[in-house]
Amino acid sequence: MNTAQAIAGRRTCRAFTSEAVPIETIRRILETARQAPSGGNLQPWHVHVLWGRRMREFRGILAGKVQSQPTGEGSEYDIYPPNLKDPYRARRFKCGEDLYATIGISRDDRPARLAQFAKNYDFFGAPMALFFSIERIMGPDQWADVGMFMQNVMLLIHDAGLDSCPQEA
Repeated sequence: MNTAQAIAGRRTCRAFTSEAVPIETIRRILETARQAPSGGNLQPWHVHVLWGRRMREFRGILAGKVQSQPTGEGSEYDIYPPNLKDPYRARRFKCGEDLYATIGISRDDRPARLAQFAKNYDFFGAPMALFFSIERIMGPDQWADVGMFMQNVMLLIHDAGLDSCPQEA
């Protein structure tokens, strides 16, 4: 697979099998992905991998919270700019409409939409989760470094015959 094929073939998966991913596969992916460009070679990212018993425990904690907070606890930062203008607002709206249409959930079916949204907190059934973080002292340039690293991770996951679902939920 060449780079163009990898980029075109990567997709966001929202339905995973429970089949375990060998931890060595993830180690190899992360080791290769760290070759991402990074200003001053800071490599400011941290990655925490959950699988097995810890993943099940974390899912249990989140399942309890989803009952009272189906859309999450909120965020320290705006995931999307407030008062998003067009064409960005229209693209985001269309993306959401298309997503729910593919699974047969109408715009006016709020309970079904919330139930689908809650699957974010079950990682769509994935057997493993990778959490990416950066220290608070880092700025926008380092956030870009982390984004490039994460893209490398997703492309390498695809190259390994697996899927991923990046999210900021």
